[in-house]
Amino acid sequence: MPLLELNVENLAVLSSVRLPLAPGLTVVTGETGAGKSLVVDALSLALGARASSDAVRAGTDAARIEAIFDAVPRDADDALDELVEAGDGMVIVRREVSADGRSLVRVNDRAVTVGALAALGARLAEIHGQHEQQRLLDPSRQLALLDRAGGLDDLRGEVAAAHRAWRSVVAAAEELLTDERELARRVELLRHQVDEIDAARLQPGEDLTLEAAVRAAQHAEEIARAASDAVSALRDDRAGLEALGAALAALHAAAQHDERFAPLVERATGLVAEAEELARDAAALGELDLDPATRVELEERLALLYDLQRKYGPSLADVVAFGEAAARDLAALEDQAGERERLRIEQTRLRSELVAAAERLTKARREAATRLSAQVNAELPPLGLASGSFDVEIEPAEPGPGGADRLTFTFAPNPGEPPRPLARIASGGEASRLSLALKVVLAAADDTPVLVFDEVDAGIGGRNAGALGERLKGLAAHHQVLCVTHLPQIAAYADAHVHVGKRVEDGRTHTEVRLLDAEERTVELAAMLGGAEAGDAALAAAEALLRTAR
Repeated sequence: MPLLELNVENLAVLSSVRLPLAPGLTVVTGETGAGKSLVVDALSLALGARASSDAVRAGTDAARIEAIFDAVPRDADDALDELVEAGDGMVIVRREVSADGRSLVRVNDRAVTVGALAALGARLAEIHGQHEQQRLLDPSRQLALLDRAGGLDDLRGEVAAAHRAWRSVVAAAEELLTDERELARRVELLRHQVDEIDAARLQPGEDLTLEAAVRAAQHAEEIARAASDAVSALRDDRAGLEALGAALAALHAAAQHDERFAPLVERATGLVAEAEELARDAAALGELDLDPATRVELEERLALLYDLQRKYGPSLADVVAFGEAAARDLAALEDQAGERERLRIEQTRLRSELVAAAERLTKARREAATRLSAQVNAELPPLGLASGSFDVEIEPAEPGPGGADRLTFTFAPNPGEPPRPLARIASGGEASRLSLALKVVLAAADDTPVLVFDEVDAGIGGRNAGALGERLKGLAAHHQVLCVTHLPQIAAYADAHVHVGKRVEDGRTHTEVRLLDAEERTVELAAMLGGAEAGDAALAAAEALLRTAR
């Protein structure tokens, strides 16, 4: 029993409702306009449906819905499974819709988006609305229903993947240049770019080294003078090497009598050696003087690097990468004929794979269509329609991501008449009953835990209502089923009966939702049969309905 409880506050005329759910088939009944479908609307919001500020009860700040689910199925979505695991298999959905239309969603006390809630909700429940028979007339919807009935998602995925691969090669072939002048212009431009970059023979970090060398050349006189001053200070001034040498001699004399001075002698020796080396290096660097020709070469080389960076990238690495990409493009353009032929061969191969995948899907669809037709036709006589009046026609079409089939649900309501597309021949009541038969067949093979039927009995009279009740009851053996109905023949099959009623208090309408006990249930069925003032005959008829259902 996945759906344990539904709590609602301030949703339209529902001020405060706590509804515990039962296993099996639960029906929701009540007078017209009482708000029966609001129970389904509340569950839809808990499953991620779009919210409108109009749903918020007038005079309140927000509508709040809480749904508690247990034994939620896992699937391949790690993020959703983490939400489920956070509740140890239980999922508590809390959704708040404010008067300004904003939504706040929490699942197991974690904030999630409405989109994530909808993805999770699709694993929890499926809602069949009272107007869904209109969707049944859409060929794309018919194809989706057939694939779902036949369990063909994997085959359809193979076709979609094959179509993507084929289309990518077609697109690549379409991008090849066919204008000879444009092709020549592109080749000439790319060859110039490649040659220019190759001729530069770029080295990583070369620009930084050149910048330092040119900067030194531009300030050669200042550098030489500063180096000379440094050498003079070290070698000639009293404070330089001479002073360090005197200090070393003094420390050495002291160490002859006190070994504590030995470490100081070592340090002074190192200082003298370092000062001598420093003076030599400064003198050597100060003597460097680039001749004017070499300096010009450095500046010209650096200007070349700057020009390449301006054209092809902010760094030398970017320039090199641009050159490599241009070389690849040039090779492809120069081998345009060969590339076109390679793409033609690849396109032919992938087209064959697409056609083969589509043929496998078509074969599986034809087998699924035979099964679906037989299963639906078996459901039709109890619903007042002739067996064999439903069929599925499959015609070839251009291969696409969904296969190579054009599918049509056909209907022949009168024996001897040829079948015609359902959209052109079925009346509203017939379409409603066909839709119901399809739902029964498809839902039986569906692994969605909760199935909700919102007044799907519209257009179905009492003569066929019992058969519908039987089928809903049969679905409840494999699913938790919630059904909003106005037919007592259906309500009699319920495992649990919820009544929705309204009252006016202090000038405001309030809707009450409560679970009926056995006696109250009989009274409600009698009222559905004979009106609010139904007498003993209606009570007897209600009891007879319950006995028949049992």
